[in-house]
Amino acid sequence: MWKKVAEKFDKYPSQIAVAREFLRLGISVRDGKAYCDKIELVPTKIAEAIGVDRKVVLAAIQNIESDEELRKVFSALKPVANIAEVARILGFGVLEVYAESHKVGIVAGVTSALANAGISIRYILAEDPELSVESKLTVVTETKIPGTVVEEILKVDGVEKVLIS
Repeated sequence: MWKKVAEKFDKYPSQIAVAREFLRLGISVRDGKAYCDKIELVPTKIAEAIGVDRKVVLAAIQNIESDEELRKVFSALKPVANIAEVARILGFGVLEVYAESHKVGIVAGVTSALANAGISIRYILAEDPELSVESKLTVVTETKIPGTVVEEILKVDGVEKVLIS
């Protein structure tokens, strides 16, 4: 998907920044406007947040809608809440796994290690490395995660670093 977006916006680096943020945040594009689910977003505020001109946001929306495939994808996007910070406040365990994104089985290895330790998962989010700075898997667990489980997770092929809180 990202390759298609990059091709469409290859001559417009500011617009590609808008498209990347829309994908990352789940901002949909419908009828010439940007939405967070059903809430219409103001182009000026989007532009301020991304660090571009309002006209760039409007042009990016027009470019998305002018391409049939991109229009279908962007019109169907939905926002997803990252509850990791809230989970920390509530006393749940939070596991952040940094890994080689193209390796197969990382999520299976991490969740298996947690299941083998009897730790229930409340929430899981894998960030796309093409949209985020780093490839990261965030897992919120019912309980804090012991060091022995971290050792098992570090053995999963492709896992580079693990943080717990």
